[in-house]
Amino acid sequence: MNNTITYQRKLIEVETRLGFLYIPAKARELLPKHSDEVTIIIKNTNNSQTKKYNTDYNRIFGMTSFYNELNVTAGDILTVEISEKLIIIDIIEVEVIEDSEESEKENFIDTSGLSSQSKGNIGEDRVKEIILLYSQGLLNVYKPVIDDRGIDLIVLKEKIYNPIYIQVKTRFNVHKRNRMILTINGSTFKEHHSYYIVGLSFNPHKMEMDEQILFLPSKDAVKLASRLSNGDYRITISMANGKTTGKYKKYFISKEEFINRLIERIDQVNEIIK
Repeated sequence: MNNTITYQRKLIEVETRLGFLYIPAKARELLPKHSDEVTIIIKNTNNSQTKKYNTDYNRIFGMTSFYNELNVTAGDILTVEISEKLIIIDIIEVEVIEDSEESEKENFIDTSGLSSQSKGNIGEDRVKEIILLYSQGLLNVYKPVIDDRGIDLIVLKEKIYNPIYIQVKTRFNVHKRNRMILTINGSTFKEHHSYYIVGLSFNPHKMEMDEQILFLPSKDAVKLASRLSNGDYRITISMANGKTTGKYKKYFISKEEFINRLIERIDQVNEIIK
């Protein structure tokens, strides 16, 4: 294990407003495994303070005085150097690609009160329900035993053994931010004619998923997504009232059309294999 981890991070508004620093997954290995105190130092100064690192939220609290001294605002970029219980920060003026998974969260506030795993399970269950109910038994859905390969659901048509593979992405913050941001793990993602990304958006006013579903072929995802520095793919879709007018518009379909597309793809592949 390296003794030091250095990375760059763009601050968002809620961090500067509430005075905390989010620690992304790649930088946590040298910090305490349980909530504890850490020492924060501003580079090239004698300003050193002890702060509380909370492992439940992966945040260091009490950063207001440091932010004031650095005169930072939302959008400024920090260089963060982490060693065991010691963090050195400095402000830079070089633009970087923000690839922290926390940037996808709704102002760092989980309005549903659910964990990411719980929300993911809800999305997968909702897709299973839609497939089973709307296909009236013509399609069956299976879940892989191993769930870390980028495939959440496998869909088969009755008596036809040419499956469709689905990765489900569920977002609970689209209506507030007017954006659907999906991050796909580059190490497990492989484009294939039978592999699709399905995106669901939670509507807080109706306490239900939006009617329109993103049904994106993996081959198109590769062409349209941005590639992050860590190899992941980032899909950013501008939304308004659950709809988009951008380049992803044609990939948003109704629940009925979602079922029709699945059946159509399975039949097409079956004809080719015959």
